[in-house]
Amino acid sequence: MTGYPEIISDLLIQLLKYQKTEKSMKELELSDREDCAPLTTATSPHKQLSQNGAHHIHRKLVLWTHTISFVEIKPSIISKSPAHGLFLSETVKLMNPHAIVEREFGHIHPYPDGSLHLFLPMTDAKEIVVKGWGEFHPLAFLKEIPSNFIMLYSPRSQDELSLVKRIILRSYSFAAMSANGQRNTHVNI
Repeated sequence: MTGYPEIISDLLIQLLKYQKTEKSMKELELSDREDCAPLTTATSPHKQLSQNGAHHIHRKLVLWTHTISFVEIKPSIISKSPAHGLFLSETVKLMNPHAIVEREFGHIHPYPDGSLHLFLPMTDAKEIVVKGWGEFHPLAFLKEIPSNFIMLYSPRSQDELSLVKRIILRSYSFAAMSANGQRNTHVNI
């Protein structure tokens, strides 16, 4: 088990790595989520157990992901349970190594869970957690999972669906940036 000082040291190193990339992205400026956090599992697989969205909202989200240019939807390689993986297509030549695992930048858990896991700039990840829209993965600070890989709670309404789409696009933009924070010139995002 990693000690507390080592966790803090690793977190500071990761924050410095993301600093250049994050400077080129504007803040999310999220409002506070109205309800308390839903129940989630405390380990991997990391799932949402309460306050899940309706089936029709989940279906809209999954269908929408198929319309994102330069993104392929296929089974997740990150999730321990079946999930719709969001992968940068092979046409994207520059990628941020802090935002993908073998081209996967996130995934959506199937209904009735409906939560998502996404790589995001650390400033976005912190804002999402502080405003109540998601949480850090329980293994994120133990070197097993990058600390900027967060759970985004299942959307329960059309407004929440719009917010989740915006955050997915942030994750997509973060993944399609080079490690030095430059926008990818190989695709139009």
